[in-house]
Order: sequence, then C-alpha cells, then structure tokens
Amino acid sequence: MSVETARAFGPSGVERRAEPRTPTNIPARLFYGAKYEGWIDCVIKDRSAKGAKIQAPAVFQLSRKLVLLDYRAGEAFLAQPRWRKNDLAGLWLEVRHDLRELQDPSLEPVRQAWLALAPGLVSAPDGGEG
Repeated sequence: MSVETARAFGPSGVERRAEPRTPTNIPARLFYGAKYEGWIDCVIKDRSAKGAKIQAPAVFQLSRKLVLLDYRAGEAFLAQPRWRKNDLAGLWLEVRHDLRELQDPSLEPVRQAWLALAPGLVSAPDGGEG
C-alpha cells in the first residue's frame, strides 16, 4: 500500500475521503493568469466530484487560481491547489463549466484551446466517446 493510499484510509481501514475517487489517465491543461494566457499540459490521474489529482512537471509553480481543462469531458473547472508532491498535485474543483454551452466569456481562451486540441486527443468535442 502506498503512503498516499494509507493516508486516505484511517487506522481502521475505513475510507476517510468525503468522496470516492475514480482513477483516470486523461489529457488536460492548466490555465493561469489574468486572461488565462499562461498554460501547462498535465494529466488527470484521478477525479472525484470536487477534486482531482493531476500530474504536471514539478518545476511548474501552481498559481493559487487555475482553470483545469478536461479535454475528454469538454469541461473547465475553476480550481485551487490543495497539495503538491513532486509531479503530483491535488486540486479542489470549485466551479464546473460545460464548454459546449459556455456562459462565462472570460473562459473563451480555454474553450478555444479545447476546440482546437480535443479532436487530436480524444474523439470530437461533440460528445463522441473518447
């Protein structure tokens, strides 16, 4: 059992996390900056309703406010980092935005990246299987 797994379970072996996590290996991108002009590619390693564990180069300093783009789901999440260990980081996912029906114009750069790159990473962004 890994140290991380041991921390997720208490001494009794009962899950301590509020929400179950689903293992994934989804290509993603983190956006940061006033107009989300900065970005770095990452991989979503696991997800829950309100959190994600991502893998991104350790040399990248995580901003306090990020947008996580999930190419497969066509979703963008306003996110905050909660922990960091080497190339792994835990993010708290605050607000979900469906990029197919985007209501927030400030996220248009994120939507444009999804439209341009998703077809090469997963099936077409029209909802096809990935």
